[in-house]
Amino acid sequence: MNFNSFRAYDIRGVYPTDLDEEAFYRIAKAYTYLFHPKIMVVGMDARESGPALKKALTDGFVDAGVNVVDIGGITTDMIYYAVGASEEYSGGIVVSASHNPKEYNGAKMVREKAAAISSDNGLFEIRDIIKADKDKSVTSETKGTVTEKNVFNDYVEHVLSFIDRDVIKPFLLVANANFGYVGRGVQIIADKLGLNLTKLNWEPDGTFPKGTPDPMQETNRAESEELMRKGKFDFAAIWDADADRCMFLDEKGEFISGAYVTALLADVLLTKRGGNNKIIFDPRVIWPTIKVCQQHGAEGIINKSGHAFIKDRMRKENAIFAGEMSAHYYFRENFYADNGVIPFLLVLEQLSRTGKSFSETMQPYMEGHYMSGELNYKVADVQKTIDAVKDRFSKEGAEDFTDGYSLSTDDWRFNIRSSNTEPLLRLNIEARKPGLVEKILAEIEPIIGSKPH
Repeated sequence: MNFNSFRAYDIRGVYPTDLDEEAFYRIAKAYTYLFHPKIMVVGMDARESGPALKKALTDGFVDAGVNVVDIGGITTDMIYYAVGASEEYSGGIVVSASHNPKEYNGAKMVREKAAAISSDNGLFEIRDIIKADKDKSVTSETKGTVTEKNVFNDYVEHVLSFIDRDVIKPFLLVANANFGYVGRGVQIIADKLGLNLTKLNWEPDGTFPKGTPDPMQETNRAESEELMRKGKFDFAAIWDADADRCMFLDEKGEFISGAYVTALLADVLLTKRGGNNKIIFDPRVIWPTIKVCQQHGAEGIINKSGHAFIKDRMRKENAIFAGEMSAHYYFRENFYADNGVIPFLLVLEQLSRTGKSFSETMQPYMEGHYMSGELNYKVADVQKTIDAVKDRFSKEGAEDFTDGYSLSTDDWRFNIRSSNTEPLLRLNIEARKPGLVEKILAEIEPIIGSKPH
């Protein structure tokens, strides 16, 4: 087992060199050593190594005397639903490497009520239990049981509870499942709502025959964009392989940044539930969502990026909604967890209510705002590079160290941080005037010493 596979908020590595069946068996034992669960929910994404790793995980729990509810091939947000919706489950683990290439696999874990497990509250302890061989002491005279359960229909009813399904218009949509399991639930939804779907990469296929299943990469969106521009569609929804993220193209085939979708969804939910609420967002691009919070009299809170960190803060603040530029969207009524289908439904509802196109709907959040988009750099020493940027800019505005280094002035702002999932330096710049993004970028890149990766 490569212990570097234990990351800030999940486990991820190449199968079988970094993570294999023995690793997942021991992860189950270590989870049991630390948390003493009684009933665990397990599932997997579409990866080819998923069945073998899910079986090893299940065997580890069963041999530890823990009962297992196997919900099969799922999206990551379905493990959050299954655990969050039931008082009887102690926690859950989905075997998934999210949007990573096909040779990877991993795990995302939660405790009871879908509370996240991260490096701050158990993930590194599980790693260290295995390192010290303490997991090998976990035995049980009575083996656990395994029960299979299908949660798709219950999950669909749960996500549909976020909207008034009677107002939904029969939109013509492009839906790209990226060869994950999301299509099974979205198909049920489309049938119930009368949506007309043009489906891409709909059947689960863990070989990911069209490349890395990450819609944040422009090359991964190209197929959807081309289809949008050839036809007449209302918008496109593109999910990553485990479908805890949803990304959008407007009716012109233009990609809508998660920073703007966060502002839209915050506006929609604050309008529904009232402004006396809290909205959480990551520090990459913040001004569009802060503007929405100010309009509603809501409290906007900047928090460290990463799904486990966001969920912990949401619970602490009882925030109604949180969004990340990476297209993770979190909802209080979804057990404070992220979900890839609820944003899709809220967009459907908003466009149905207003009668506006997607591009018209997004205009208020985008006008007067300029941004670089996330720029990724390979550098020899991430922290040394961040420190050099700080030395150059620290006297120019207000500093913030919530996640990496942010600096704000009246007219421009940037955030520079280390990736939690890849060996990269990430930079985001936003501005209130044209030309400023390019100006600040021209000053920062010589310090970084390279061009975007």
